[in-house]
Amino acid sequence: MMPRLRPFLTLLALLAAFGARATHNRAGEIVYCVDPDNPLRYFVQIITHSKTSAPADRPELEIFWGDGSSDTLPRVSITAIIGADAQRNVYEGVHVYNGPGQYILSFEDPNRNEGVLNIPNSVNQTFCVKSMLTIGPLTGGNCSVNFLNSPLQDACLNTLWAHNSVAFDADGDSLSYELLVCAGVGCDPIAGYVYPDAVAPAADVFLIDGLNGTLFWDSPQLAGEYNIAFRVREWRKVNGIPYEVGWVVRDMQVTVGPCSNQPPVVDPVADTCVVAGTVLTVDVQASDPDAAQNVTLTALGGPMVLQQSPATFQAGPPDNPVSGVFTWSTACAHVRLQPYQVVFRASDNGTPVVLEDYEPMNITVVAPAPQNPTAAPLVDAIQVGWDASVCTNAAGYRIHRRAGPFPFTPAHCETGVPAYTGYQLIGTVAGSGTTTFTDDQVLFGVQYCYRITAYFADGAESYASTEVCAFLERTVPLITKVSVGLTDGTAGRDTVHWTNALELDTVAHPGPYLFKLYRGDGFGNAGTLVHTSATHPFLRHPDTTFVDNGLNTAGQPHTYRVELHGSGGAVRIGSSDPASSVYLSLAPDDERIDLSWQAAVPWTNTSHAVDRFDGTQWVQIATTTAPLYTDTGLVNGRTYCYRVRTSGAYGDPSVIAPLTNHSQEACAEPVDLTPPCAPTLVLESDCEQPLNALAWNNPDNSCADDTWSYTIWFTDSLGGTLVPIATLFGATDTTFTHVNGNSVAGCYAVTATDSVGNESLLSDTLCADNCPLYTLPNVYTPNGDRTNDRFIPFPYRGVERIALQVFNRWGNVVYNTEDPAIGWDGTNQASGEPCPDGVYFYLCTVTFARLHGPETVQLNGYVHILRGQGSGGVN
Repeated sequence: MMPRLRPFLTLLALLAAFGARATHNRAGEIVYCVDPDNPLRYFVQIITHSKTSAPADRPELEIFWGDGSSDTLPRVSITAIIGADAQRNVYEGVHVYNGPGQYILSFEDPNRNEGVLNIPNSVNQTFCVKSMLTIGPLTGGNCSVNFLNSPLQDACLNTLWAHNSVAFDADGDSLSYELLVCAGVGCDPIAGYVYPDAVAPAADVFLIDGLNGTLFWDSPQLAGEYNIAFRVREWRKVNGIPYEVGWVVRDMQVTVGPCSNQPPVVDPVADTCVVAGTVLTVDVQASDPDAAQNVTLTALGGPMVLQQSPATFQAGPPDNPVSGVFTWSTACAHVRLQPYQVVFRASDNGTPVVLEDYEPMNITVVAPAPQNPTAAPLVDAIQVGWDASVCTNAAGYRIHRRAGPFPFTPAHCETGVPAYTGYQLIGTVAGSGTTTFTDDQVLFGVQYCYRITAYFADGAESYASTEVCAFLERTVPLITKVSVGLTDGTAGRDTVHWTNALELDTVAHPGPYLFKLYRGDGFGNAGTLVHTSATHPFLRHPDTTFVDNGLNTAGQPHTYRVELHGSGGAVRIGSSDPASSVYLSLAPDDERIDLSWQAAVPWTNTSHAVDRFDGTQWVQIATTTAPLYTDTGLVNGRTYCYRVRTSGAYGDPSVIAPLTNHSQEACAEPVDLTPPCAPTLVLESDCEQPLNALAWNNPDNSCADDTWSYTIWFTDSLGGTLVPIATLFGATDTTFTHVNGNSVAGCYAVTATDSVGNESLLSDTLCADNCPLYTLPNVYTPNGDRTNDRFIPFPYRGVERIALQVFNRWGNVVYNTEDPAIGWDGTNQASGEPCPDGVYFYLCTVTFARLHGPETVQLNGYVHILRGQGSGGVN
């Protein structure tokens, strides 16, 4: 038995070796989805497209899970690709991870098919793709994208090619696309790989749309097969921050062939929104510039593969032009933050290559607005209500509020409540069945308006509800005046007015009635009792004013509130909202004073009058709508006094209006605190001279009127600390020259200072660098004739220091120096005797001053001493 068994095993080994080298892999990707019952358990598919005629066939593939382990996945299906020498293979497996993390899944399989033009020696290149999944507490589980379009595509020579993989993300994550280099062994980029447009010499263009994933190649110049890899990244927002939750790499193949054909064209289709529960209908049309071609129109995308209420596309038979109708009966289950992408594909009937065009369309399914909002006043709160959303998958509701109404009808696709409406988010309630919210952060006399939106787990938000408004009932007094009557540090005076509580239930709260007025310093709480009125049997109490004396109105505002008491004062019924006096602040500057003021009041001030004292009376100088004003054209050192009168009203039209109140009086003297603006510096550097010439503008010509001096700042190295090196006086003296020894390397800046010492910011910092030069002669004649008597360098520049050693023929040092000028007269430094004529060797280390730091150069050479005739040096 043994002799017959050995040849059989040898045959199997040869077949296995042949299969390992057979050419078959054309395209592939890895996709996955989390188990909804176990966030650590993932279902995975490897999908490959291989060459059917190739001897190699893979009934199973090894996958690496990214956690140090691997498994062999069996093939579960084979689908023949009609009209192509190809088949689609699906391998499936399940893996459980130990915990959160990022995991890179990959598989490798030799070999790619032979003859791929943009992959060197493709038949011997490994095919490898990978995908990444993230398991984490913030992002939760994830299902990767799935591609709804084939990775095997055809293109025509010299004709625009377009393709969309139609990546669908069931989780509704945002997608982005990027080109990659095809991967080989170890999933490393294949050496020598080029994108398809680099294969032929013509200047064609190859790119991918990073937002919708459409590939463009304009236009293929060489027939053959090309492989393209791209990555689809998935992004998910958590608390407004985008996190990458996974990506998938697809490696696909395009076959370019000769044909006299032009691609069809799908008419543009606009992105849109649709309200959940309604039907979206979109008319689509395509045509072909080749009149003899017929066009087939189809639709691909997420809405077509949904389990609940998928979209449909009905197109006429192939024609030119051809039209179709996309119809989607949407449901609340379709609501999500990210749009769904539908890709309309037009395919002609060209031979031997069928050309296609793609037109992506984004569809956002929006939840309808909550219906029938209400707002009902309570004693000191407003209860807001609405009908439960028809979308029971809503996570809850958001309550938005503003003071006073604002006419707003959401535009198409305008979800939520935009900021320009003045509405602010004041509360959130969880659960689609929760339909009330109590707003207890309200003031009396203010009209509050509300809009409601439904929100969803992924961040989607419905259209806004209609507006509903309400006032609190006037069951407490309302302060209507807090006005400063006298400004003083100790004897100041405030006047306070308030209204009666006209809508109080007198049966539940019987009289007699009285008021208690409380005061507080600053804008804080009013807790000090300053006045108690007499009792009165009726709500219309006549005692609704008080003059508060003995105050420091010059140095601080005061805040007041009024309490209403019933039953002769024994029962506290309620309190007004606090209201403060108007407090004016002054900020003097150069020939100007900036005024600002503040009042913490429950009404809205809409107009502000500014008065200035002219020496005999108060004169109004301005009216503003904001609590700010700048008085200009003043004289420095002169005293100016101001007060402000505010005018406003409660939102409740039944309250007296307008409400006018005075601030305290405040005085100040303008003083120059404003420096000139930073000069604009220009630097011209001559490294051969060497010299740096600086020039700048005079700030008095643009932004100042009293520039006094300029300071020039310098550092000799890039990134060094600037230090002042010169001060120039006079606004018109705007030039400066400088050289640092024989170096121009350094950086400069300039500041301007005015007549009272205000210094501007630094100008832009400008830098120059040396063009260093240092050369030595090879002969000199130290014979005392005053010509060429010393060993000195030729004219040099940019030298910081040197280290020179001169050796005689026996290697003894006869001279050394660190002086760049050298000046050796031919004498032996040690003995003081003249060195004999002859050739001497030198070592010279030269350090140049450079902007980026010292630069060292080694000069080695010979110098010849000749005392005979006093000839000049020769280089």
